[in-house]
Parts: sequence; structure tokens; C-alpha cells
Amino acid sequence: MRRTVVPWGRRDTEDATPGADRPNRTWNVQVCAAAGTAVTVGVFAAAQGSGVWRSDSTGEDRFFSILAVLMLFTAAFGAAYWWPGRRRTRVRYVERAGGGVTEIGGRGLVFGLLVTMMACGTFLSLGAAVEILLGNSGVPAVAVGLALVAGGCLAFLVEVALGRIRAGSLILGPDGIRLRSWFVESYLPWISVRGVRAVDRGFPEIWIEGDESAAWARRRTTRLFRFEGLPPTPRIEVDSRKFAVDPTDLFHFLEDYVEDARRRRELGTPAAATRLLNGNPGDRNGDENAVSDGIE
Repeated sequence: MRRTVVPWGRRDTEDATPGADRPNRTWNVQVCAAAGTAVTVGVFAAAQGSGVWRSDSTGEDRFFSILAVLMLFTAAFGAAYWWPGRRRTRVRYVERAGGGVTEIGGRGLVFGLLVTMMACGTFLSLGAAVEILLGNSGVPAVAVGLALVAGGCLAFLVEVALGRIRAGSLILGPDGIRLRSWFVESYLPWISVRGVRAVDRGFPEIWIEGDESAAWARRRTTRLFRFEGLPPTPRIEVDSRKFAVDPTDLFHFLEDYVEDARRRRELGTPAAATRLLNGNPGDRNGDENAVSDGIE
């Protein structure tokens, strides 16, 4: 059976979109400009704060040194998030009380860079606010603004510590699909799934679509940060930038189970994770013996 051609397919593969003149949309101009600006500011700040290691260092030195770290981590986050390159697949079989599931992990490096950015932002804003307060009489408005920024960054770190914001995962079991993204959670039972779509939004995204009457469970995992939206109709939107798996492989892996209900039992065994790790995400006919051994 011919596999669906995805709109973002890797070059030199059967999944590549026909037409050699199609631009590589992953080179987002705005992201390139932002990353370049962050690197420039980071280098400038590092030069300005180079005296932080001296015994007579000042608050200005500390401010610029933290700013340099923040800007360089910001540039690293943008590069890792938008241009992941070839990533190592993180998929495993997990035993749970209700039975086994196949779990595709989130990209820990990208999430770690995000958390580090917030930590640097907390120290930078709070330190600057304190320096301004100590050097002025009264309470300057800029100090209040910086304190509010520090409070927002600190609140983000608290939400991470409480598990309300996390790197996330995509969990597939014999009963359905559960997405645990950074800020939202969504679940669709297989009986309600009607199809899967590959969507090009400037980055690869996969939509698992449900019926209008689907038993669709969804929620925001944090009330403070609403950086991710929930779709208006029953649908799980998988942003490939957040997961440690090639988006083309993931699409064909999901497509296989959406179209062949008989194989969904495999998701409750180690066979599914093994197949994805071996680079056979949409192999319907290969390794049938291994599949049979896994589900009996």
C-alpha cells in the first residue's frame, strides 16, 4: 500500500513534496533575525560584563554577565527548537496498571533550554530591580516593572517544579491517544479517531482528527501560562518540534494504527516501540512474526 506523501518530506525521499523549487520553509526569517540579534546582544553583554570575575566587580558587571548568558541560551533555544536536524528517537514501552502503552518522549534539550532561559530571566530581572532600589530613594517604576518580570519567570519555574509544565510525551495505547504537551493535555479514544493529517505550518505538525461527537478529553495543565491553544473541534495537534522523533516517521507510525484497527493491540506491547526505533514506522507487512509474538 502506497504511503501518504507528507508536505514537509525530507529531501531525496519518497515523502518529499514534488517540485524542486519548493522553498525550505524551516528557515524562518523572523527566527533567524531574532537568533542573530540574541547572539549579537549576548556577545556585547559578555564584553561589557567581563569584569564580573574581578574582586572589584560592580552590579553593572553582574547585570551584563547574566544578560549575556540569557541571550546565548535564547539563541540556542531558537536554533534547537526550529532547526532540530536529525534527532534521536525517544520511544519506549511502559507498563501501567491498566496495561502497557507506547510512549514517545519530548525533546528534553529544548525544554531544558526554555527552563534555563526562565531561570536567567529571574536572576537578571530580580537583580536589576534590587540594584535600582538600593541606588535610588523611593521605589522607581522601572524597579517595579523588573520585579513583575522576575515574578513571572519565577512563577514559570514553580509550575515546572510542580509538574504542570513539562517536556511532555505522546502516549499511544490500545484504547486511544494521549498528548501531554508543554501546557495542554488532550486525549482521543481510537473509536473516535477518523483520520490523521500532515500539516505544514512553517514547521511539521500532525493532526489526529476525531468525530464531532468524539469523547474528547482536554485541559490546560497551567492556568497562568496560555502559550498553547486547544483546537475548537475534536483534534490532537502534535507539534513535531517538541518531540524526539522524526516527523515523517511519526506521521506514518500514527497513520498505520489509524487505518488498521487490528494492529492497535500492538501498542500495548514492546513491538510498536521496537518497530519505530528500527526505522519501520509504517511497515504493514514486514516483521509480522515479531508483531504476532508481541500481541499473543
